[in-house]
Amino acid sequence: MKRRNVLKLGLLAGAAAALPAERLLGPFTATATAAPGPKVRLFDTPLKVPPVLKPKYSVLGTDYYDMSMRATTQEILPGLQTPIWGYDGVFPGPTIKARRNRPIVIRQHNKLGKDIQAAVHLHGGNVPSGSDGLPGDEIEFGEDRFYYYPNRQPATTLWYHDHVHHHESFNTYQGLTGLYLITDSQEDCLGLPDGKYDVPLVIQDRSFNADGSFRLPNPEAGEFFGEVAVVNGKAHPFLKVEQRRYRFRLLNGSSVDTLHELTLGPGDSFHVIGTDGGLLTAPAPVTKLPLAPSERAEVVIDFARYPVGSQIVLNSSIFGAPLQIMRFDVVKATGKSHKLPSKLVPIQRLKESQAKVRRDITLNLDLATGQMVINGKSFEPGRVDITPKLGTTEVWTIINGESAELPIPHVFHTHLVRFQILDRNGVAPAPIESGWKDSVTVMPGERVRIIMKFGDFTGKFLYHCHLLGHADAGMMATMEVKR
Repeated sequence: MKRRNVLKLGLLAGAAAALPAERLLGPFTATATAAPGPKVRLFDTPLKVPPVLKPKYSVLGTDYYDMSMRATTQEILPGLQTPIWGYDGVFPGPTIKARRNRPIVIRQHNKLGKDIQAAVHLHGGNVPSGSDGLPGDEIEFGEDRFYYYPNRQPATTLWYHDHVHHHESFNTYQGLTGLYLITDSQEDCLGLPDGKYDVPLVIQDRSFNADGSFRLPNPEAGEFFGEVAVVNGKAHPFLKVEQRRYRFRLLNGSSVDTLHELTLGPGDSFHVIGTDGGLLTAPAPVTKLPLAPSERAEVVIDFARYPVGSQIVLNSSIFGAPLQIMRFDVVKATGKSHKLPSKLVPIQRLKESQAKVRRDITLNLDLATGQMVINGKSFEPGRVDITPKLGTTEVWTIINGESAELPIPHVFHTHLVRFQILDRNGVAPAPIESGWKDSVTVMPGERVRIIMKFGDFTGKFLYHCHLLGHADAGMMATMEVKR
């Protein structure tokens, strides 16, 4: 096979995941094309910021919320109504704003429809097992479930999404995603852009049918991600900005295999100030920002360097394919904004010498079965694969075991615990990977060593690939934290 077809085959396995092995070569023996969707004008719609949900009531230092997952329609493409599944009927769902050490309880109602299950996972949250969205804890239609989030972690950008096994990629593609922000006093003192200058950007990709409904990418037609960039529920929007610094909270909320490499305009620089688990020790200047599905990055862009009237595009390259995400329109001159601090927050480095256990975690496609596996095993809900001990530190080596002939990327994610990256193929992490993480991209042939400490909660938790088709096809496992 030609090299480009080998690459396509790898991406096909990444996008399809559940295809039987004997069908993997099918797309390259016949030409298949998907029906064209509606034409989408770039930068024709203003960006909308998801609403912030208010607590129903507060008692003894705990905030209580009510949310309902339901099916409705929403205008994502101008002039068309798209059927969606949304938390409180919006896509993405309302943003939850929490304060460090102030607990939250959310009652989630499943009103999606007959025979549709739901399970909510707070991605990056340090939460009890019973509130983690495990298999077996699904919410049946017409029922509800309480989720307890203690928020005992530093200021960070988290997100919540559906986690029903075998249906996670589909359910999130239908719209079941939302942001969850934790703030604290350390962050308050930094003078970072806030209020209307602190803007969330939930970046998702979609394909559409002619009537505006979602269409899943078809790997047999050579489709590995959606061709339309949807930001905060709007296709290729624009945002009017002032000549000053803005803080953007980026989430790659893709349900498929969209590994972004983000750039600003023709290659202008900007600063990364935070990643999955919170702020970095210092701003990291970049001209390119990799952002895999489930990863978050907090960035500061200084629009003061652009004249009024400038239009700057946020671009992406996905497996080499260009995609224009959104546009920033500089429309107003303002006074000076706060200077970006040279230092952010201290990060206590975990010491490898304190690690009690070392584990190898190998991720690969089993060609014999067509399943995605971890250490040779496909996910079984009743099986416990490892048993870390509460309070101990472990080092895991995450290995992408795919062959050169089938170069499939993986994105490894741990529930419950954040981790720090020790090295990637023996090389220390870049500054943008030097903070707390809960997801990490592992390309074919790579070995990434991570270190983590198991604290706060015992019980069962998951670890899996966050290319959700891979998880649905078996690339997930259960750990049980014990005393």
